[in-house]
Amino acid sequence: MGQQLTRQDESRVDRASSSRVGLSQMALLMFVVVLSRAFFQEIGTLAYIYLPHAWVDAPQGEIPPHGGLWFQSLVGFWAHWDGYWYLSIAQYGYQGRPTATAFFPLYPWLLHLLGATIWAGIALSLFFFASSSLFLFLWAQKEWDVHVAWMAVVVYAFFPTAYYLSAVYTESLYMTWVFLTLYLVQARHYRLAFITTALATLTSIYGLLLAALLFVRIWQREKDFWRAVGYSLGPVVGLGIYMVFLTWRFHDPLIFQSVQSNWGRHFAWPWVTLSQAVHDAWLHHQALWNFPQLFATGPAHGFDINFYDALFMMFSLIMVIIYGRYLPLYLWAYLVPALCVTLFFPSAKQPLMSFPRLIFEDFPILLATAIGLTRQSFWRTGYWVGSLYLGALLTALFATAHWVA
Repeated sequence: MGQQLTRQDESRVDRASSSRVGLSQMALLMFVVVLSRAFFQEIGTLAYIYLPHAWVDAPQGEIPPHGGLWFQSLVGFWAHWDGYWYLSIAQYGYQGRPTATAFFPLYPWLLHLLGATIWAGIALSLFFFASSSLFLFLWAQKEWDVHVAWMAVVVYAFFPTAYYLSAVYTESLYMTWVFLTLYLVQARHYRLAFITTALATLTSIYGLLLAALLFVRIWQREKDFWRAVGYSLGPVVGLGIYMVFLTWRFHDPLIFQSVQSNWGRHFAWPWVTLSQAVHDAWLHHQALWNFPQLFATGPAHGFDINFYDALFMMFSLIMVIIYGRYLPLYLWAYLVPALCVTLFFPSAKQPLMSFPRLIFEDFPILLATAIGLTRQSFWRTGYWVGSLYLGALLTALFATAHWVA
């Protein structure tokens, strides 16, 4: 009897200890979430108030939301560029605007349900950023260990372009579906993963690539080819829903693909894309120190960002080459085609256009970075100094309506 009570007491102590650890981890996770958002918010607000602005670009026929200095410096700048498109779609829909179909529907639909305002967009992005950070941590600590998990969350939260996770953009929503999918597959909840990958594809075209990830992971674990095929069709269902909607609205289920030419997208071999990117980066290498040119008034042409596009691509390739061996095969099944999207379909004036932002869609790069920082500490200081500097610079450019990604 006494031994039984002792074992029960020990069990209670273990559960209480585990609960305390879980609560402390969640508290620390929320601290990282809040601290990272505060960092980008403060930089953006100060930049909006004190630095020169480019001309604001908005969808044809639309004007940016109005407001005074406090509104614009605290809230308004989070809806630049693609953010205006998402707000416009949330308010007026897709009808009569084929170009808008390049922006997938789930985020603006959710935005519409919440009132189609900047406030609603920021609230959505912040909520899903916190959610994605949680699922990233829960998945990564089982895939690797708690040290890699924490580093992955911090790299994700403070990456130089992580201000997009607060903006009226789809990145935080998409990453929530991605990390939730990984967490569900890890727990063998394949039916739910089928649904989350469909939702991911309704958020971004990159969601289609999750089909390869699911197929490889499920086949590895279950050794059942057709079961793996069946559960990996969620992205196809998600894209099918969007195509049915486009057929109803525009009588063209693939119109979202044909309008990509509006951004100068075209086919090229990867070595051609990279050589052109390096050439353009060299032409604009003064962007490294010529801040008056970077923050010039007038239209935001984005040519100077070619230097930073190439910088992010070089960093990504180095991380993947050095630390990619620590990534499981199913992440490679996603990463290779994700990189191919950028390398095979460059933009005419910016070969690697949007790549600094699309590193989130190419998320295994962030994981390789986190693994590298965990395993080899000698370059941590250099990484964080460079990362925070670039984060401040690019946030300032974004807040002042200069093109970044």
